[in-house]
Order: sequence, then structure tokens, then C-alpha cells
Amino acid sequence: MPDFIKYLLLASFAYVYVRLLIPYVGFFARFMFNESTQWDKYIEKPRLVFYGIGLLLMHGSYSALVDTSQSQLTSLLYPLNWFIFLSGIMLSQITWTKKFRNVFIPKIQEKLKKKNNFSLSATNDQLKELYRGLVNYDMILTEKTDKDDFIKVFKEDWYSHQSKIHFKLDAPSCREFYELLKVTFPKNTMSVIDFFKRSDTIHREDGKPYKYSTVKDAKSRTPISKKSEELKTIFSRL
Repeated sequence: MPDFIKYLLLASFAYVYVRLLIPYVGFFARFMFNESTQWDKYIEKPRLVFYGIGLLLMHGSYSALVDTSQSQLTSLLYPLNWFIFLSGIMLSQITWTKKFRNVFIPKIQEKLKKKNNFSLSATNDQLKELYRGLVNYDMILTEKTDKDDFIKVFKEDWYSHQSKIHFKLDAPSCREFYELLKVTFPKNTMSVIDFFKRSDTIHREDGKPYKYSTVKDAKSRTPISKKSEELKTIFSRL
């Protein structure tokens, strides 16, 4: 039985390494002969990371699994090491599935793109109508935020412009604006911390950014803001 376990573990290592080497030997051969390698860095780099972690788990648990002494076999750590070893195999092999290529990788790429942009699904006309509503109800400082500024903040990368939105709203009202915006345009990447802190695009009338901790807890302290009815009216017209 001890020899069987050792051979089983070695066979698992062989399978994982050979499965990795087969396509990468092809990549290397095509590279050496100046042929198109068909290397897709958006797929292969994450695959190598997953493989590295998987092999690390496998190698880290191997020595404990080949130790088949009575004390080791009765230890609670023995099944845990099997779990770690099998997790390493799964982590490496999942990279060859269609789900990894067609679901996991696109989601990661999308998340990376979203860091510097709200990715708001609103059209420019909808944003213009929203701006008009805020102006009509005196909720935005037009001297510092014109229509173009307003659109840039929501449609362009945060660091590609100097535009800011200067609201004439207290923290609870501004938090309610954020909530209504997310509901009205659900295809976006706005989190509370992105909207009020990381983007550095949402400011108060005095030019200072809203205090994130205050805005974050505003909904629990003030479920209905002072400008609740006006804000709902504005968004109902979009």
C-alpha cells in the first residue's frame, strides 16, 4: 500500500507536468523557427499562475503523504494533506477547461478594466437629462460642473480628465443619488468606495470630497434623505 500511494502521487505529478509541457513545447518550437506561436498572454499568463499555485500545493503536501507511518496515517493532518494535494491538481487542470477561457478570463479582464471607470450604461442623452434635472432642483454647482464635466465623469476614465461633479447635497442625499443611479443603470461598476473615494470625482459644494465613512453609513442613519422626492422625480424621467 505505501508503494502504491507513492506511485499514485508520482503519476499525478507526471500527468500535471506532461499536460503543461505538451502545448508549451509546441509554443517554443514555433518560436525557434520564427513561426506564429499563437501565444495568447491573456490566457497563458493566468494559466501559469494557476499552475504554479497548484504545483506548489502538490509539492508542499507530497512529503506528508508518502510518510505512511502509523502515527501519520492516524493523524488528522493526513486527510488534510490529501485535500491540499487534490486541490493542487484541480487548480492546475481547471485552466484547460472552456469555462476558464470563456468565463473566468473575460470576467477578470472586465474587472481590471473597471478600476478606472464607472462603466455606466447610460447614454449621453440620458446623462444630459439627468444633469438638467439636477440643475432644475438646484442640486449641482453649475459654476464648477457643466454638462460636459458631468458626462466625462460617468463615461470616461477617471484619470483622463480633470472634471469633477460638485453636488449641492448633504451626505444622505448624495448617497440616495448614488443608489438611484445604480438602480436606474444596473450595468455599471460603481461601488460606494469607488464613487465617493477612489474616483475622486464626486465633491461637495465647497470643493472638498465627501467623507467616505459618513456617506457609507448615511443610509442606515437617514433612510430617506431631505431631497428624496426630488431625486426620485428626476430619475423617473430618464
